[in-house]
Amino acid sequence: MGIDAHLTCRLCGHEHRQIRLAPGDRALCARCGTLMAAEGRFGPDAALAFSITGLILAFPAALLPFVIAGKLGDVRVCRLFTAVGALWDNGMRALAVLVFLCGALLPVALLGAMAALSLPAGLKWRTVEIPFLPRIVHTLEHWAFPEVQVLAVLVALMKLGDLVDVAIGPGFWCYCAMAVCVVLAHRSFDFELRDPAPVHRGTAAAP
Repeated sequence: MGIDAHLTCRLCGHEHRQIRLAPGDRALCARCGTLMAAEGRFGPDAALAFSITGLILAFPAALLPFVIAGKLGDVRVCRLFTAVGALWDNGMRALAVLVFLCGALLPVALLGAMAALSLPAGLKWRTVEIPFLPRIVHTLEHWAFPEVQVLAVLVALMKLGDLVDVAIGPGFWCYCAMAVCVVLAHRSFDFELRDPAPVHRGTAAAP
């Protein structure tokens, strides 16, 4: 579509002319405020790069020590799923499942779905339509909360710091980096480009 063509808001039908967007800019409908176009701040391949990086970091985050706590010679090493097991063993099984899903499984699934959708364009492959994947990403974005897990660990460290000797393990830092990748990949992911009724990327809509 040429730069002199017009964009029509898919909600209210208001027409706009196209203008170039700078990195990080978003264009909203002048009538109803619907997002018409967006330009990623980190470039077109940012979502793919952050998604793959997050998936790589997920492995050491799950396997390496999260927190090392000890007192009077008794040392315990906690990993990512230690809290899930403790909650399950103490009868809080619904909470254990929720922590496991929102803090571990769903963030990885979200990264995987965004990587699968971004990979063909990033490697210049022929795009294959997978209708359900964009909807999966839309759903997972509301349930993947790795940053909440990070805050929970930090709060626990603050409360336990006066009682036991606590050291942060490499698994926690890998998990923090993975959580940052989830946020950045999600912010860079072009939902409109993969939506069944897409708006155009790289141009803005002006009234």
